[in-house]
This record gives sequence, C-alpha cells and structure tokens, in this order.
Amino acid sequence: MRLEIITIEDDRYPNQLKEIKNPPKQLYVRGNVKLLKSNIISMIGSRLCSENGVKLAEQFSRGLVYQGLTVASGMALGIDTIAHKTTLQEKGKTIAVLGNGFKHIFPKENIELYQQIIENEGVVITEYPPEEKAKSDNFLARNRIVSGLALGILVIEAMYRSGTSVTARLAKQQGRKVFALPHEVDDKNGIGTNRLIQEGAKIVTCTEDIIKEFPFLSYKVPPKKKEKEIEKQKKRKICKNKEYNEIYQLITEAPITLNEIYQITSKNIAEVNHILLMLELDEYVKKVAGGYVCILDKK
Repeated sequence: MRLEIITIEDDRYPNQLKEIKNPPKQLYVRGNVKLLKSNIISMIGSRLCSENGVKLAEQFSRGLVYQGLTVASGMALGIDTIAHKTTLQEKGKTIAVLGNGFKHIFPKENIELYQQIIENEGVVITEYPPEEKAKSDNFLARNRIVSGLALGILVIEAMYRSGTSVTARLAKQQGRKVFALPHEVDDKNGIGTNRLIQEGAKIVTCTEDIIKEFPFLSYKVPPKKKEKEIEKQKKRKICKNKEYNEIYQLITEAPITLNEIYQITSKNIAEVNHILLMLELDEYVKKVAGGYVCILDKK
C-alpha cells in the first residue's frame, strides 16, 4: 500500500492529536487512514512482560474489539505486540505508531506484524520520514502520539520508572483518561501500574469499566462462550512437566515465535529453544508458518 503524507491542516489528520501540546506537523501513513478518526484506546505495557501480562493484554484487546473500539499501540515487543496481534486475530482494527521511518521497520521481529496490520485494514503511522532510523529519543517522542491519538490509555503492566509509566504521565498531561490494572504489591511488573492508580489513574478490572467513562459509548454485553468453543478449550493437552509448563502456557492456537516467547519469559534463548524442541517431540506443540501452536487433544 502506498505511503501517504497527512499534514496537520489535512481533514484526515486525527482531531485528538491536534489537541496535544506538540502535535506532529505531518504524519507518514500506510493503511486505513479512516481509523485515525475512530474511537481509539491505546494499550501499553512492558516489553519484558509476564505470562499474566500476556493473558491480560489478550483479554482486554478482545474486549475492546467487541466494543467496536480501535486498539492502538507502539508495535514494540511485549504488550504492544500482543495487543496488535490479538486485535487482528479478533478481526478488529489496530493502529501502530512507529518511532522510525518506513524504510527501517523496528523491531525487525515485527516486520511481519507490520505487514499484517496494513493488509488487514489497520494503519501504521509515524512522524518520521522513510529514511529515519530507530533511536531512543524517537521512541520517547513517539509515545506522545500513542497517547495523544486516543480517548484514553490502558496500562497493562509497568515496572518502576519504565517507559510505560512515562507514557501514562504524558497521557494525563494531555487530558486523556488513564486506566490501569491493579497488581499484587510484590509483583515487579505492577509497581508502575499500582503507582499510577495511587496518582489518580482509573482502576479497571474489565472492559466495561473503560466504556463507562465515556458517555458517548454504549457497553455491549458479550455473548456467553458457545458450547463448541468451551469443548475446544477442554481438549487442550495438559503438560505436567513444571519446567516446560511456563513456556507451554504461552502457546495457543495463534502462532507465536521463538523470539516473542523469549521476550516474555525469564529464560535465556537457548533454554526456550530446548523446551520448544522437547514440547514438539512430546507432541504438545507443533511448528507452523509464523511460529508455534499448541496441539489439541483428540480424545
């Protein structure tokens, strides 16, 4: 899909973004431009996210899609990636905001994700010209767009003094609603979210908590899971090996790559690779195009 340049004077430029202190003068865009004016919730969280963080990001992404909202994030590893992928899997719409130009997609592990977003009616945007390479200052600047685009931001996980916490504070300065998930007090991945709640972020435990904050949105009650779907979940094999189970629980029917698993777990890449091999030999998982998926029990 061709590259478009949208200036701040263009009618297609997102209205929400015009309101922030330092809006980008122009945006380089690929994909479904109309999404920039949809109702957007940005989802953010740790790159080195926990297993629980993955589950929560999937849960809330599915919930936001069902409510007809667009899910935005920064296409980083970790929570960002989970948010984009789950939204696509649920046939929802997603926006990725880059901290680099289109000729230097970063991280390289997400080049395929970048293409999938564009091919599935999503949109990828950046304020940087195509030749601009990724650098740390760009990502800090990128975060103001992630929050500025949205009605509000949802913080899944945040460590102490993390980039996620910085983005949440930017959102607050921009007058955006900040939503955060509570964590156990001894959870290192939740130090930032708990602090944001102390500082006034809205505590949420379900998608309905987010919808209620916007009078112009109406909450739709999700249908109960169909019997076939429940039966399908029951057929997932149970791995009794505790050493392998941490990795196994991350693998669903949606493909996940070796690098994505490595970024989520506390294990080194050699350990992850070994466990995946053993799970494959024991017929718990199989390798497919795009990564690994679990094998369902046929009994």
